[in-house]
Amino acid sequence: MLLHLSITNYAIIEKLDIDFNNGFTVITGETGAGKSILLGALSLILGNRVDTGVLNDKEKKCVVEGVFKLAATNFQDFFKENDLDFEEETTIRREISSLGKSRAFINDTPVNLNVVKDLAEQLINIHSQHQNLLVKNGNYQLTVVDSYAGILSELEDYEASYKIYQLKKNELVELKNKESKANSEIDFIKFQLNELEVLKLQENEQQQLEEQLDLLNNAEEIKSTLHQANSLLLESEENILRNIKIILQSFSKIAHLSNDYQLIYDRLNTLLIELDDVAREISRFNENVNFDSGNSEYLSNRLNNIYTIEKKHQVTNSNDLLSLLTNFKQELAKIESIEDVILDLEKEVLVLEKELFNKAKDISNKRTKSIPKLTQSIQQSLLELGLPHSNFIIKQQVNNELKSTGIDKIEFLFSANKGFEPEEINKIASGGEISRVMLTIKSILAKSKNLSTVVFDEIDTGVSGDIADKMGNIMKQMSNDIQIITITHLPQVAAKGTHHFRIFKEVKGDKTITDIEILDQEGKINEVAKMLSGKELTKAALENAKNLISN
Repeated sequence: MLLHLSITNYAIIEKLDIDFNNGFTVITGETGAGKSILLGALSLILGNRVDTGVLNDKEKKCVVEGVFKLAATNFQDFFKENDLDFEEETTIRREISSLGKSRAFINDTPVNLNVVKDLAEQLINIHSQHQNLLVKNGNYQLTVVDSYAGILSELEDYEASYKIYQLKKNELVELKNKESKANSEIDFIKFQLNELEVLKLQENEQQQLEEQLDLLNNAEEIKSTLHQANSLLLESEENILRNIKIILQSFSKIAHLSNDYQLIYDRLNTLLIELDDVAREISRFNENVNFDSGNSEYLSNRLNNIYTIEKKHQVTNSNDLLSLLTNFKQELAKIESIEDVILDLEKEVLVLEKELFNKAKDISNKRTKSIPKLTQSIQQSLLELGLPHSNFIIKQQVNNELKSTGIDKIEFLFSANKGFEPEEINKIASGGEISRVMLTIKSILAKSKNLSTVVFDEIDTGVSGDIADKMGNIMKQMSNDIQIITITHLPQVAAKGTHHFRIFKEVKGDKTITDIEILDQEGKINEVAKMLSGKELTKAALENAKNLISN
């Protein structure tokens, strides 16, 4: 039950604090006074999205706070699942900053907006003016039946399974398309694979071949360089090693005379050892160097073959070709195995489809079972609302095609007059008739959904007089079980209220603001009288108001 609503800096509301009670509460006021704004603010704590356009003062934040009385047995699991502290009087708060940033809180704990939505939809239902049109919508008609049948949780389970089923079906279609495309490409893949396999590439082969060919192409220069170095180091009459040995021998005679000479001697000795080693290495190279000019042609041809294939595949080295070879093998294996994958997926889809049909049939049977009782309840209520000759039928059509809502199509058929066959409600019902049907549905669903609060925003649109009186009676009866808050323009409905608020606009300084007041008995009589006769209070209007309220 909604206990308190506080609104700060929302539209033309500067600050409002409203205490609500159980039973039947009515809210009245002139057109444009801010009744819809009040509901807009309330919708914020139900999780609706908002923009900064609602801020009264753009420099301050907007805060809307609602206090609800909860039954522990109904909500403790929800609070535990969302890691929240349960309080019998729970506060939901929304804050909208001047920059448009929104924050939500439950009992001062920051929460995701979806958590607020999940909690709020179990606490309160707002029937806005445009929702009368919902009764003409096929999906809403189905939801009405499902809510009455008490199968919404089963439907959620079915919808989750249906999503998986659809994903698998789409995956199957995609695989079959891939198979079809792959089959048209398989010959080309095999050709490319064969072309690479014939090359018999080795890892890093291109680099090694290029190095070998480079050596062959520079064979003469290599030979000349080795021969010259060998001659200068070892073979010439005045070779370098011989001269260093002579110098070393000379320094051996004076090394003991000075540390400097000893250092030069040591360095010359090291140089001689290193040069002797280099000379032996060069000599070995010179003796073993043997370039086969015939091998050059083989290397060139081999590399040209590799380059040609690389250019074809737009890669730069033989290792990339080896990667392509692996990819082609994997792709070919995938294509060859895709048929098995498709067969397995087809079996999985069939199993899911069978399970879904079983769930859908169970849901359909429960709908079938609930429809007569729901139809009877609606028919009886319409009779009480001044439609004695109306005929209301819920048509259920069972199909063999699975949809997200099952296998049923639900249609509300209606006729208001005797002797006329019921037709689709969206084709024939007037505004007043739609209002009565919608109130009937809401009153029935409020009990089945176990809501604690229902808010009606001018659900009585299109009716007047005796019918308005009867609609007021239904809302009054509903308030025996749940909290009913009704915004109305009709005096017949307003007179039924246990609690009566008047919402009004007033000018403060250079601003127009919305305010609200709770009416006492005299204020209630005056307000109902104004609704009957206009702004001027007449004696007759006051008497009529007293009669409406007392009756």
